[in-house]
Amino acid sequence: MFFVHLYTPIGFIKLSFDKDFVLLKIEKSNPPKESKSEEYPKSVKFLLESIENYFSGRVLKIEYPVNLKVLSQFDRKVLNFIMNIPYGNILTYKFIAEELRTSPRAIGQALHRNPFPLIIPCHRIVRSDGTLGGYSLGFEAKKWLLEHERFILCRLLSHKISPFYGY
Repeated sequence: MFFVHLYTPIGFIKLSFDKDFVLLKIEKSNPPKESKSEEYPKSVKFLLESIENYFSGRVLKIEYPVNLKVLSQFDRKVLNFIMNIPYGNILTYKFIAEELRTSPRAIGQALHRNPFPLIIPCHRIVRSDGTLGGYSLGFEAKKWLLEHERFILCRLLSHKISPFYGY
């Protein structure tokens, strides 16, 4: 296994890869004990740049191939649904449960098992009462990501909308 630790605005994350540099998991981590400057393959460099660009607001989606085959058919179904939620949009566990004909709790459990929380944007799912709910990278991370996306969208939209001053 191969690991990369990356400092982000939501804290340190650890990216785990197999021997062929296929991404296995993204998870919260502590700062690495020692820092090595390694030369990464192009695919890993691309992912690291994509994550940095997402956090700086230069890209709206982190593109990287992920393998969901190790997950159950139900989890794959939920995560495939989540992948199609546009940047900055928020849905509820209940809405997704109704769409997939299951319970909100089952949706929450499937999202808890999401091995790729930045690539499959499960932070965009909240409770029906508007509270955030859980997130594998932490509550504060979920809050930060939602606020970040809202800010970037507002900034992008403000450049496309010309003001109307009336006649």
